[in-house]
Amino acid sequence: MPVWLIYLLIVLVTYRVTRLVIKDTFPPLGVPRDHLINWWDPDDEWKIDRMSRGHDEPKPHWGAFGRSLRYLFQCPWCMSVWVGAGVVYVFTFYVSVPLPYAIWIVATAANGLIAQRLDPDD
Repeated sequence: MPVWLIYLLIVLVTYRVTRLVIKDTFPPLGVPRDHLINWWDPDDEWKIDRMSRGHDEPKPHWGAFGRSLRYLFQCPWCMSVWVGAGVVYVFTFYVSVPLPYAIWIVATAANGLIAQRLDPDD
């Protein structure tokens, strides 16, 4: 398999998996992701829903650390670093990836640029 094709596949897989993790509403991923994010830093809608079900106060959250985790988990540039590392790691089991650290950085940068181009509102 040509090296350029391996690199292209790593970039595209990184983009797709990152998109799946942070945006897609596929229920087996979307529901746990939303609950985890609202556990770290509840948004106003979640607080109102909790209070309407008979709770006096919203559930406590993680404060500034939770807001940081929420931001990092919803940012395509940030999440692609972790997803890219995993994708390159998996690819190295099946094909020889030349310069894996370099392609990891390239894949994350390309993912951010693709996400910015396809989803300019984020």
